[in-house]
Amino acid sequence: MPPKVAATTSNEVEEARAKMKARFDAVRTGGKGTARRTKRSKHTSHAADDKQLQSQLKRLGVNGIPGIEEVNMFMENGSVIHFSGPKV
Repeated sequence: MPPKVAATTSNEVEEARAKMKARFDAVRTGGKGTARRTKRSKHTSHAADDKQLQSQLKRLGVNGIPGIEEVNMFMENGSVIHFSGPKV
């Protein structure tokens, strides 16, 4: 036999369900059958990061080397470090 459920417990459950329903009704954009509103993500551009980097390099007094487009540094362990457009 299943255990008996007290009447007060079922009333509490019903009240909690009503409260949850009221909370989630505010997030719907349409009617009853529509999906909830999705959070829109911001697409950040990396141009701002490049601007900050360029301003820091300018503050340090770093200049580009004319005529040198790329540099490869060969390490003792065999790995290669590649710089395109190096500045000094």
